[in-house]
Amino acid sequence: MRQDSTSLHISAVIGAAFLWSTSFAVTKVVLRDVGALTLGALRFLAAGILLITICLFVRVRLRAPLRSHAVVAGAGLVGITIYFSLENYGVALATATDAVLIVASYPVMTMVAEAIFHHRQPATINVAGALVAFAGVALVTANKPAQEVPYRPWGIIFLLLGGLAWTAYNMMSAQKQVNVTSNRRLGVLITTGLQNLWGGIGFCLLVPILPEGVNTNLRSSAVWLIIYLAIGCSAVAFLLYTFGLTALKPSQAVAMLNLVPVFGVVWAIAIAGEHITPLKAIGAVTIIVGVAMNARNPQLSQEKQTHRHCIPSKG
Repeated sequence: MRQDSTSLHISAVIGAAFLWSTSFAVTKVVLRDVGALTLGALRFLAAGILLITICLFVRVRLRAPLRSHAVVAGAGLVGITIYFSLENYGVALATATDAVLIVASYPVMTMVAEAIFHHRQPATINVAGALVAFAGVALVTANKPAQEVPYRPWGIIFLLLGGLAWTAYNMMSAQKQVNVTSNRRLGVLITTGLQNLWGGIGFCLLVPILPEGVNTNLRSSAVWLIIYLAIGCSAVAFLLYTFGLTALKPSQAVAMLNLVPVFGVVWAIAIAGEHITPLKAIGAVTIIVGVAMNARNPQLSQEKQTHRHCIPSKG
Protein backbone atom coordinates (compact mmCIF):
# COMPACT_ATOMS: atom_id res chain seq x y z
CA MET A 1 0.00 0.00 0.00
CA ARG A 2 2.86 2.40 0.90
CA GLN A 3 4.58 1.75 -2.45
CA ASP A 4 1.34 2.37 -4.37
CA SER A 5 0.89 5.65 -2.50
CA THR A 6 4.43 6.73 -3.35
CA SER A 7 3.84 5.92 -7.02
CA LEU A 8 0.78 8.17 -6.94
CA HIS A 9 2.82 11.05 -5.53
CA ILE A 10 5.53 10.50 -8.15
CA SER A 11 2.88 10.60 -10.88
CA ALA A 12 1.54 13.86 -9.43
CA VAL A 13 4.97 15.56 -9.63
CA ILE A 14 5.46 14.26 -13.19
CA GLY A 15 2.05 15.71 -14.07
CA ALA A 16 3.15 19.07 -12.66
CA ALA A 17 6.35 18.92 -14.73
CA PHE A 18 4.28 18.19 -17.83
CA LEU A 19 2.07 21.24 -17.26
CA TRP A 20 5.02 23.49 -16.43
CA SER A 21 6.74 22.42 -19.65
CA THR A 22 3.97 24.19 -21.59
CA SER A 23 4.27 27.43 -19.66
CA PHE A 24 7.47 28.62 -21.36
CA ALA A 25 5.97 28.81 -24.84
CA VAL A 26 2.64 30.18 -23.60
CA THR A 27 4.33 32.83 -21.44
CA LYS A 28 6.50 33.95 -24.35
CA VAL A 29 3.36 34.66 -26.39
CA VAL A 30 1.53 36.46 -23.57
CA LEU A 31 4.52 38.70 -22.77
CA ARG A 32 3.86 40.50 -26.05
CA ASP A 33 0.75 41.97 -24.44
CA VAL A 34 1.58 42.25 -20.74
CA GLY A 35 4.66 42.78 -18.59
CA ALA A 36 6.29 39.84 -16.81
CA LEU A 37 5.45 41.03 -13.29
CA THR A 38 1.88 41.98 -14.22
CA LEU A 39 1.47 38.55 -15.79
CA GLY A 40 2.68 36.96 -12.56
CA ALA A 41 0.18 38.99 -10.54
CA LEU A 42 -2.74 38.12 -12.85
CA ARG A 43 -1.79 34.46 -13.14
CA PHE A 44 -1.27 33.66 -9.47
CA LEU A 45 -4.00 35.88 -8.03
CA ALA A 46 -6.52 34.19 -10.34
CA ALA A 47 -5.22 30.74 -9.36
CA GLY A 48 -5.33 31.56 -5.65
CA ILE A 49 -8.86 32.96 -5.79
CA LEU A 50 -10.03 29.94 -7.80
CA LEU A 51 -8.60 27.40 -5.34
CA ILE A 52 -9.86 29.23 -2.25
CA THR A 53 -13.31 29.47 -3.84
CA ILE A 54 -13.23 25.71 -4.36
CA CYS A 55 -12.23 25.30 -0.69
CA LEU A 56 -15.26 27.32 0.37
CA PHE A 57 -17.52 25.37 -1.99
CA VAL A 58 -16.41 21.97 -0.64
CA ARG A 59 -16.32 23.35 2.93
CA VAL A 60 -12.63 22.87 3.59
CA ARG A 61 -11.65 24.25 7.00
CA LEU A 62 -9.68 27.47 6.53
CA ARG A 63 -9.10 28.21 10.21
CA ALA A 64 -5.58 27.52 11.42
CA PRO A 65 -3.04 29.05 13.81
CA LEU A 66 -1.28 32.18 12.63
CA ARG A 67 2.01 30.28 12.47
CA SER A 68 0.62 27.81 9.91
CA HIS A 69 -0.67 30.64 7.71
CA ALA A 70 2.67 32.44 8.07
CA VAL A 71 4.57 29.37 6.83
CA VAL A 72 2.25 29.04 3.81
CA ALA A 73 2.44 32.76 3.04
CA GLY A 74 6.22 32.68 3.26
CA ALA A 75 6.37 29.68 0.92
CA GLY A 76 4.15 31.51 -1.59
CA LEU A 77 6.25 34.68 -1.53
CA VAL A 78 9.55 32.76 -1.76
CA GLY A 79 8.58 29.97 -4.19
CA ILE A 80 6.28 31.98 -6.44
CA THR A 81 7.03 35.72 -6.25
CA ILE A 82 10.78 35.65 -5.65
CA TYR A 83 11.55 32.49 -7.65
CA PHE A 84 9.60 33.40 -10.78
CA SER A 85 10.88 37.00 -10.70
CA LEU A 86 14.49 35.80 -10.49
CA GLU A 87 13.89 33.18 -13.18
CA ASN A 88 12.30 35.70 -15.57
CA TYR A 89 15.12 38.21 -15.17
CA GLY A 90 17.71 35.41 -15.36
CA VAL A 91 16.34 34.04 -18.61
CA ALA A 92 16.14 37.56 -20.05
CA LEU A 93 19.80 38.34 -19.25
CA ALA A 94 21.40 34.92 -19.84
CA THR A 95 20.88 32.32 -22.58
CA ALA A 96 18.16 29.68 -22.65
CA THR A 97 20.86 27.00 -22.40
CA ASP A 98 22.25 28.64 -19.26
CA ALA A 99 18.77 28.62 -17.73
CA VAL A 100 18.07 24.96 -18.46
CA LEU A 101 21.47 23.76 -17.21
CA ILE A 102 21.35 25.83 -14.01
CA VAL A 103 17.79 24.70 -13.27
CA ALA A 104 19.01 21.11 -13.70
CA SER A 105 21.43 21.73 -10.80
CA TYR A 106 18.61 22.58 -8.37
CA PRO A 107 18.27 18.96 -7.09
CA VAL A 108 21.87 19.11 -5.85
CA MET A 109 21.11 22.38 -4.01
CA THR A 110 18.09 20.75 -2.39
CA MET A 111 20.10 17.69 -1.34
CA VAL A 112 22.65 19.96 0.36
CA ALA A 113 19.85 21.86 2.12
CA GLU A 114 18.33 18.59 3.34
CA ALA A 115 21.69 17.47 4.71
CA ILE A 116 22.24 20.79 6.52
CA PHE A 117 18.78 21.51 7.92
CA HIS A 118 17.22 18.04 8.18
CA HIS A 119 20.44 16.07 8.80
CA ARG A 120 19.32 13.76 6.00
CA GLN A 121 22.24 12.26 4.09
CA PRO A 122 21.32 11.58 0.44
CA ALA A 123 21.49 8.00 -0.76
CA THR A 124 24.18 7.18 -3.30
CA ILE A 125 21.62 6.25 -5.95
CA ASN A 126 19.80 9.58 -5.49
CA VAL A 127 23.02 11.56 -5.92
CA ALA A 128 23.93 9.50 -8.97
CA GLY A 129 20.45 10.01 -10.39
CA ALA A 130 20.72 13.79 -10.03
CA LEU A 131 24.09 13.80 -11.81
CA VAL A 132 22.84 11.51 -14.60
CA ALA A 133 19.79 13.74 -15.12
CA PHE A 134 22.05 16.81 -15.25
CA ALA A 135 24.18 15.13 -17.92
CA GLY A 136 21.02 14.37 -19.89
CA VAL A 137 19.93 18.02 -19.76
CA ALA A 138 23.38 19.03 -21.00
CA LEU A 139 22.99 16.68 -23.98
CA VAL A 140 19.51 18.01 -24.80
CA THR A 141 20.78 21.61 -24.88
CA ALA A 142 24.30 20.96 -26.24
CA ASN A 143 23.51 21.66 -29.88
CA LYS A 144 22.00 25.10 -29.31
CA PRO A 145 24.00 27.93 -30.90
CA ALA A 146 26.05 30.13 -28.60
CA GLN A 147 24.82 33.69 -28.14
CA GLU A 148 26.65 36.89 -27.31
CA VAL A 149 24.84 38.16 -24.23
CA PRO A 150 26.47 41.22 -22.59
CA TYR A 151 24.70 40.80 -19.22
CA ARG A 152 25.04 37.02 -19.07
CA PRO A 153 26.93 36.94 -15.70
CA TRP A 154 24.05 38.80 -14.04
CA GLY A 155 21.57 36.40 -15.60
CA ILE A 156 23.50 33.42 -14.22
CA ILE A 157 23.56 35.02 -10.76
CA PHE A 158 19.79 35.56 -10.89
CA LEU A 159 19.23 31.94 -11.93
CA LEU A 160 21.44 30.63 -9.13
CA LEU A 161 19.59 32.82 -6.61
CA GLY A 162 16.38 31.42 -8.08
CA GLY A 163 17.67 27.94 -7.24
CA LEU A 164 18.13 28.98 -3.62
CA ALA A 165 14.59 30.38 -3.57
CA TRP A 166 13.13 27.19 -5.09
CA THR A 167 15.07 25.06 -2.59
CA ALA A 168 13.73 27.17 0.28
CA TYR A 169 10.20 26.83 -1.12
CA ASN A 170 10.45 23.04 -1.19
CA MET A 171 11.77 22.91 2.35
CA MET A 172 9.02 25.25 3.60
CA SER A 173 6.31 23.35 1.72
CA ALA A 174 7.07 20.04 3.44
CA GLN A 175 3.71 18.94 4.83
CA LYS A 176 5.02 18.32 8.32
CA GLN A 177 5.88 22.02 8.62
CA VAL A 178 2.30 23.27 8.22
CA ASN A 179 0.63 21.42 11.06
CA VAL A 180 -2.59 22.95 12.37
CA THR A 181 -2.45 20.78 15.48
CA SER A 182 -0.45 17.71 16.40
CA ASN A 183 -3.19 15.60 14.81
CA ARG A 184 -4.30 17.77 11.87
CA ARG A 185 -2.38 19.31 9.00
CA LEU A 186 -3.29 22.11 6.66
CA GLY A 187 -4.74 20.41 3.57
CA VAL A 188 -3.09 20.36 0.15
CA LEU A 189 -5.94 22.28 -1.50
CA ILE A 190 -5.97 25.24 0.89
CA THR A 191 -2.15 25.24 1.13
CA THR A 192 -1.84 25.55 -2.64
CA GLY A 193 -4.57 28.18 -2.83
CA LEU A 194 -2.98 30.39 -0.17
CA GLN A 195 0.49 29.99 -1.67
CA ASN A 196 -0.78 31.13 -5.08
CA LEU A 197 -2.71 34.02 -3.51
CA TRP A 198 0.28 35.30 -1.55
CA GLY A 199 2.52 34.80 -4.57
CA GLY A 200 0.17 36.97 -6.63
CA ILE A 201 0.09 39.63 -3.91
CA GLY A 202 3.89 39.65 -3.92
CA PHE A 203 3.91 40.35 -7.65
CA CYS A 204 1.46 43.23 -7.10
CA LEU A 205 3.94 44.76 -4.65
CA LEU A 206 6.82 44.39 -7.15
CA VAL A 207 5.04 45.91 -10.18
CA PRO A 208 5.46 49.58 -9.11
CA ILE A 209 9.03 48.96 -7.90
CA LEU A 210 10.78 47.00 -10.68
CA PRO A 211 10.95 48.01 -14.36
CA GLU A 212 9.00 45.71 -16.64
CA GLY A 213 7.22 47.74 -19.33
CA VAL A 214 3.56 47.12 -18.56
CA ASN A 215 1.30 46.83 -21.61
CA THR A 216 -2.40 46.75 -20.86
CA ASN A 217 -3.55 46.33 -24.47
CA LEU A 218 -4.62 42.71 -24.07
CA ARG A 219 -5.96 40.77 -27.01
CA SER A 220 -8.65 38.16 -26.49
CA SER A 221 -6.21 35.37 -27.37
CA ALA A 222 -3.84 36.57 -24.65
CA VAL A 223 -6.66 36.57 -22.10
CA TRP A 224 -7.39 32.90 -22.83
CA LEU A 225 -3.70 32.04 -22.52
CA ILE A 226 -3.55 33.82 -19.14
CA ILE A 227 -6.54 31.78 -18.03
CA TYR A 228 -4.70 28.62 -19.08
CA LEU A 229 -1.58 29.71 -17.16
CA ALA A 230 -3.69 30.45 -14.07
CA ILE A 231 -5.67 27.20 -14.11
CA GLY A 232 -3.28 24.69 -15.67
CA CYS A 233 0.24 25.92 -14.88
CA SER A 234 -0.53 27.56 -11.51
CA ALA A 235 -3.58 26.05 -9.80
CA VAL A 236 -3.43 22.45 -11.08
CA ALA A 237 0.37 22.16 -11.42
CA PHE A 238 1.11 23.54 -7.95
CA LEU A 239 -1.71 21.40 -6.52
CA LEU A 240 -0.08 18.28 -7.98
CA TYR A 241 3.40 19.34 -6.87
CA THR A 242 2.29 20.16 -3.32
CA PHE A 243 0.55 16.79 -3.12
CA GLY A 244 3.74 15.08 -4.28
CA LEU A 245 5.74 16.81 -1.54
CA THR A 246 3.57 15.21 1.13
CA ALA A 247 5.29 11.86 0.49
CA LEU A 248 8.51 12.59 -1.41
CA LYS A 249 11.73 14.19 -0.23
CA PRO A 250 12.13 17.72 -1.63
CA SER A 251 15.26 16.65 -3.54
CA GLN A 252 13.33 13.81 -5.21
CA ALA A 253 10.50 16.11 -6.28
CA VAL A 254 12.89 18.76 -7.59
CA ALA A 255 14.84 16.12 -9.55
CA MET A 256 11.69 15.07 -11.40
CA LEU A 257 11.37 18.59 -12.78
CA ASN A 258 14.30 17.69 -15.05
CA LEU A 259 11.61 16.02 -17.14
CA VAL A 260 10.53 19.52 -18.24
CA PRO A 261 13.11 19.69 -21.09
CA VAL A 262 12.08 16.16 -22.15
CA PHE A 263 8.47 17.27 -22.43
CA GLY A 264 9.73 20.42 -24.15
CA VAL A 265 11.28 18.28 -26.88
CA VAL A 266 7.96 16.47 -27.28
CA TRP A 267 6.11 19.79 -27.60
CA ALA A 268 8.67 21.01 -30.17
CA ILE A 269 8.03 17.92 -32.30
CA ALA A 270 4.25 17.86 -31.87
CA ILE A 271 3.53 21.59 -32.21
CA ALA A 272 6.47 23.20 -34.01
CA GLY A 273 7.19 20.23 -36.29
CA GLU A 274 10.85 20.10 -35.28
CA HIS A 275 12.91 16.97 -35.91
CA ILE A 276 14.60 15.35 -32.93
CA THR A 277 18.34 14.83 -33.28
CA PRO A 278 20.11 11.68 -32.04
CA LEU A 279 21.86 13.78 -29.37
CA LYS A 280 18.54 15.09 -28.05
CA ALA A 281 17.08 11.57 -28.06
CA ILE A 282 20.03 10.23 -26.05
CA GLY A 283 19.76 13.19 -23.68
CA ALA A 284 16.04 12.64 -23.15
CA VAL A 285 16.56 8.95 -22.34
CA THR A 286 19.42 9.86 -19.99
CA ILE A 287 17.21 12.34 -18.12
CA ILE A 288 14.48 9.73 -17.70
CA VAL A 289 17.01 7.21 -16.34
CA GLY A 290 18.41 9.80 -13.91
CA VAL A 291 14.96 10.81 -12.68
CA ALA A 292 14.02 7.14 -12.17
CA MET A 293 17.19 6.62 -10.11
CA ASN A 294 16.47 9.69 -8.00
CA ALA A 295 12.86 8.65 -7.42
CA ARG A 296 13.98 5.47 -5.67
CA ASN A 297 13.75 5.54 -1.89
CA PRO A 298 16.27 3.11 -0.36
CA GLN A 299 14.94 3.95 3.11
CA LEU A 300 11.49 2.66 2.13
CA SER A 301 13.02 -0.57 0.80
CA GLN A 302 14.98 -0.97 4.03
CA GLU A 303 11.81 -0.46 6.08
CA LYS A 304 10.01 -3.11 4.05
CA GLN A 305 12.96 -5.50 4.49
CA THR A 306 12.99 -4.85 8.28
CA HIS A 307 9.25 -5.35 8.48
CA ARG A 308 9.58 -8.65 6.63
CA HIS A 309 12.19 -9.91 9.11
CA CYS A 310 9.99 -8.85 12.06
CA ILE A 311 7.02 -10.95 10.96
CA PRO A 312 6.96 -14.10 13.14
CA SER A 313 7.00 -17.35 11.23
CA LYS A 314 3.98 -19.61 11.52
CA GLY A 315 4.26 -23.10 13.00
